Amino acid sequence: MPRAITALADPLTAPVVVPVAELSPDLRPVSEPVCGVHPIEVPLVVLSGERRETLFARTLPGHDEASRFRAMGPLRALGTLASTRTGFLLEHAPVFRGPVADLCRAASARYAQGNAAGFRAWFAGRAANPEGDLARPVGQPSASAAEQLMVPLIYLNHMWRQGDPNTDAATGPSRMPEPLGSLLASAADAVGMIPRFNQIVMTMLAFELDGVRGGTELSHQDVAAVDRMRPAFWLNEGDRSELELYRAFYAVEAFGVPLYGWGCHALECAAADDRAGGAQALRMVQAVIRNVYMITKRLIPRIDADEFRRIQVTCGWVGDEVTGVASGYQLPFMLMLDALFHVNYTHPGVIAARANNLRFVPGDWKAFFRMIYDAQPALRTWVHESGDGPLAEAYRSCTGTFTLFRTMHRHLGGQVLKGGTTTGRVFDSAAANYEQFMSEMAALTDDTAATSDVSHPAAPDSPPAAASRGVRS
Repeated sequence: MPRAITALADPLTAPVVVPVAELSPDLRPVSEPVCGVHPIEVPLVVLSGERRETLFARTLPGHDEASRFRAMGPLRALGTLASTRTGFLLEHAPVFRGPVADLCRAASARYAQGNAAGFRAWFAGRAANPEGDLARPVGQPSASAAEQLMVPLIYLNHMWRQGDPNTDAATGPSRMPEPLGSLLASAADAVGMIPRFNQIVMTMLAFELDGVRGGTELSHQDVAAVDRMRPAFWLNEGDRSELELYRAFYAVEAFGVPLYGWGCHALECAAADDRAGGAQALRMVQAVIRNVYMITKRLIPRIDADEFRRIQVTCGWVGDEVTGVASGYQLPFMLMLDALFHVNYTHPGVIAARANNLRFVPGDWKAFFRMIYDAQPALRTWVHESGDGPLAEAYRSCTGTFTLFRTMHRHLGGQVLKGGTTTGRVFDSAAANYEQFMSEMAALTDDTAATSDVSHPAAPDSPPAAASRGVRS
C-alpha cells in the first residue's frame, strides 16, 4: 500500500482536511459559475516538503535533480516544487511596484498607439531620464523580488524590440537602452531565466487578481477565480482578446492544481499495486481535465484573431536564440499529462517545437516531469497487466478526455490562427502557419488517443522524441 495521505476536501467552498480514504466518491459541481462554467469541485492532495519561493532557479553544475527526485518518490518530489493550494502557481500574489513596473505600464499605452519611431524616442528618453530613479543600483533583492522584476523588464524589452504591434513580428537581436539593457541581463542571470517571453512568465508570473493585494498568501479559491484574473501588464492595453487569451492559459494552471497531487498518487498506487486507490486517483484526474476542457472551450472563442495578432509574443525562433516562445508546451499541466500518460510524439514539427520550448522551462521542472515519465510501472503498463476493469475504465476516462481537449484545441486554436497570428516560428504566410499548426495538432491528437489502448503496455519514446524531452542517450 502507498503511504497514508490526506486531502483538502471541498477546496473551493469549505476546505477541510480528511484522509483520502474518507473522501466521498461523488464529485459535484460548484454552484457559482466561473467564466460561465460550473466546475467540478476536486479535492487537493495535501503535499509536504519545503517549496522554494520562486518558479525559476539557477541550475547547479553537476547536480542531478532527476536522480534526487527518483529517490524521493513522486509525491515528496512534488512538494519541493508545488504547493497544495496553488500547484505550480505562486503561493503569494505577485507584487509589481517601483520605477520599472511604472515605466512598463506607461510604455504599454504608448506602444499600443502603433508609432514605432515615436514610441522608441519616448522610451529612450524615459530610460535615460526616468521619473523614478531607474539607474539607482537595486542592491541584492530577494530571489522572489528579482524574479518579479524580470516580468516588466521582459515586457519592456519586447515592446522596445517590436516598436509597433501592427507590423510584422520582429526577429533578430535587440538590446534596450541603458540602464535597462544591463538590468535585464543581470536580473536574468541572477534568476536563471532566459530573458524573453515564455508562457510561464505570461501565465504564471504576470497576473493580478481583483480584490487580492500583492503579497497576500493565495488560497485555492483565490487562484480559481479566473473571472477576477487580469494581466499585470499589457501589450494591447485594455484589449478584450488579450485578457481572454491570458485567462485561457491561466485557467489551465488554476484548475489544473489538483492534477499534480492525484497524478503522483496514482503512480505511487501503481508501484504498490493498489488498484482501488489508483482508480480513485484517476477519477480525480479525469475531473480535472474535464474542468480545464470546459473552461478553455468557453474562453478561446472570445479571442479575436486580428486583435490577438497585435500581441505578437511568440514569433521568430528559427535561427534566433534571443526570441522568446510562449506556448502551452511549457505549462506544467501539459507537461504532467504528457508524462503521466506516456504521450509519445511522432510529428517532427511537434518534436522540434517541444525541444525549443523546453529551453525556457526551469531545469528542475524538466527533471521532475522526466521522473514522472520514467516512473515504473507506467500507468498504461500497470492497467494492461492488472486486468482490473474499474481501473481500466478510470484510466481510459482520463485519456479520452485528454484527447477531447486536444481535439478542441486544434479546432478552436486553428480558428484563431487563421487571422495570421504566430505559433513560435516564422512562416512565409498565414496560410502556411495555419496548415502547419493543424498538421501538428492532428498528429498530437492521434498520439494522445493512442494512450487509451491498454491492450499493450506503454512503449518507450523514439530517440528523437526522447531527446526533445531532454533525455540523454
